[in-house]
Amino acid sequence: MKKRIVFITDCINVAYNELRGVILDNIKSEEIVVEPVVPVAPFSIINGNFVLRLMADAYPKGAVFSIILNPSKERPARLIGKTKKKAFYFMGANTGVFTWLFGDFGVAELYELNDPGFFPFGGKYVHAPAVAQIAMGKSLKDMGHPFDIEKVVKLDIPKGTIVHIDNFGLMKFTGNLTGLNEGNKLAVAVNGKVLQAVYAKRMMSRETGEWVIYPGSSFGLPELGKARENGAKKLNTKIGDIITFNKI
Repeated sequence: MKKRIVFITDCINVAYNELRGVILDNIKSEEIVVEPVVPVAPFSIINGNFVLRLMADAYPKGAVFSIILNPSKERPARLIGKTKKKAFYFMGANTGVFTWLFGDFGVAELYELNDPGFFPFGGKYVHAPAVAQIAMGKSLKDMGHPFDIEKVVKLDIPKGTIVHIDNFGLMKFTGNLTGLNEGNKLAVAVNGKVLQAVYAKRMMSRETGEWVIYPGSSFGLPELGKARENGAKKLNTKIGDIITFNKI
C-alpha cells in the first residue's frame, strides 16, 4: 500500500505548491504519494481540529498528517508522533489542533522535533523536509526528543460550536439530536439572531429557503442549513460561533 502524505493547512495558494515541491524533492520512493491540499479556515484551530479528525476518519492506516496552521504569537513546539488507532503519523505545532485526534485515536509515540531555530515560512524549510523523512521511515526518536503528553495544549470546544462551514453555507456544529422527530419545529439562536427551523433527516427534501437542522455526514455531528441557499452568508456566521436550539 502506498504511503500518503496529507497536508492540512491554511496555506492554500502558491505556498502549498512550495510545500509539495519540497516533499517531492526529498522523497526517493514512488510508493509515497502527496495528496491534494486539505484546506482549513485561516488561523482557525477549531476548524483545524475538525478537519484533522475528519481526515483521520477517511484515510487508511499509516497516512502521514502534516498540519501547518499556526496563529500563535509565541513559537510553539513542533510535535511529531504516531497514533494508537490506525497508526497515523502526524506533525504539527502544539497549538491545540491535535485535541480531537488524540482524544479519539490515542497517542502511541510523541516527540518534539529537534528545533533548528526560526525560519521564515518554517513550514517549507523545517516542517516539510521532516515530513518527508517520516514518510520514508526515519525513526521518530532520531528526529526529536520525548514530549510529555501532559504538555500538549488542549482546546475546549463547547457544545454548539460551529466547527466547519462548507461552500454551500452548511454549518457543522458540536452536539447531538437525540429526542427529535421528523418535522419538529425548532427555535434556533446563533450569532445574535433567532430563527425558526425544522428537524429533518434529509435537508434537501425541504422547501427552498427553509432553515433545517439535520444529522450531518461527519461522525454524527448535527448541521444547520438553508435548503438550496447559503445559510452561513445569510447569518454572517463564522467558525467558533455557538448554535443553540429548542423544540417549539
